[in-house]
Amino acid sequence: MVGQCPTETSVTDSSARFEAIFHQTIGGIALTDLSGRFITVNRKYSEIVGYSQSALLQMRMQDVTHPDDLPRNLQQFRAMLEGGAGFEIEKRYIRSDGVIVWVSNSVSAIKNSSGDIIQAVTFTTDVTERKRAQDEVRRLAAIIASSDDAIISIDLGMNIQSWNRGAEKLYGYPAEEAIGRPATMILPPDIGDEEHVIIERIKTGDHVQPHETRRLHKDGTEVHVSLRVSPIYDENGGIVGASKIARDISERKEAERQQNLLVGELTHRVKNVLATVNAIVRQTLGPAGPDSPAASLLSRLQSLAKAHDLLTESNWKSASLQDIVREALSPYPESMFEVAGDDVLVNARAVLSLSLVLHELGTNAAKYGALSSEAGRVRISWRTIESTDPDQTALKLRWEERGGPPVVMPSHKGFGSRLLQTVVTSELRGGVLVDYAPTGLIYDIEMAFSSLTG
Repeated sequence: MVGQCPTETSVTDSSARFEAIFHQTIGGIALTDLSGRFITVNRKYSEIVGYSQSALLQMRMQDVTHPDDLPRNLQQFRAMLEGGAGFEIEKRYIRSDGVIVWVSNSVSAIKNSSGDIIQAVTFTTDVTERKRAQDEVRRLAAIIASSDDAIISIDLGMNIQSWNRGAEKLYGYPAEEAIGRPATMILPPDIGDEEHVIIERIKTGDHVQPHETRRLHKDGTEVHVSLRVSPIYDENGGIVGASKIARDISERKEAERQQNLLVGELTHRVKNVLATVNAIVRQTLGPAGPDSPAASLLSRLQSLAKAHDLLTESNWKSASLQDIVREALSPYPESMFEVAGDDVLVNARAVLSLSLVLHELGTNAAKYGALSSEAGRVRISWRTIESTDPDQTALKLRWEERGGPPVVMPSHKGFGSRLLQTVVTSELRGGVLVDYAPTGLIYDIEMAFSSLTG
């Protein structure tokens, strides 16, 4: 039997090792002739471009290269043929399924024994994810750079690391003057510790709620800002700093200040008017005895004054229905009442009307009903009556008395009852039903929901 000589065995082993390395390497390898036709490719290259190895051997490199990248690729390939030096290029392949993949190619020339270039070998790495990440970073950088909001980042030592154009505009410092300096440079002296508190919370992973605060412009003036703070993480998930987004709210703050001044002035004038009316009532109607017309009118004026106080707290916008009820019943012991109903925000006009209605009900109960007896109790409840037509949605309020003197139907309506009926009908677009039940008086008042909240 004739065996292989040592030299033949060595060549066979080397060839086998090369074949294994060629096909098992984690990078793509393709051998082409000078026209770009594939001579051989490994499995990884086939996976990257999405064609089988046999299909690729019928194709050229140009067939899988994105058309927009071909001119640059061919230019560098010709330069390699002229000078012999390899080149690197990032370009796009179009896979068999139409999906575009970004690759990094390292191309080298293969020469024969005479030094002539006869083939080219390409080592390919799929960099699609890296390119996608780079594009995302560029998009985010463009968004940050062009944002009107001031966006800065600081490290855990509170030193400024980045500073966008919005920050330059809001704080007055160009980026080169701000980056590297302590973030405390834009804090007013009286809140100098705010930055330390924020960064300590960031370090421990605590959430920092968006909040309104003040910052210092380069010229020394203060600016009011709405501030959002978020942690910055490194690739291992560790916190390395904080990003801050600040929006200038100085104009809004100035508008609020002006509004508060106007509301204060309005409140002052209303109180003066009510005080003047009180004085006129006393002088015109004489001493205000318990059941005198003057006492009734003065108590109604007092009810309106309390309603005005409720509206002052919300800059004359609205008031809570529960607060309206409780304020109207404040002259009486709290233990005599039960209040039940979901809260509703009532507009300014309806606050005054409801306060008058509840005042009349309370006054009547104190004179003739449940509030005139220690054992008396009053339950005030309300609920919304929904409708597919918003204009038909209503709020039904019930005033129900128990434990008072025997109920007697009056022979005529007094001024208070007529006032209550008029206010509900004209101001609240509703109606009143009265039940003189033996167990206690019941008022059912139904009002248009839109008249309360519109």
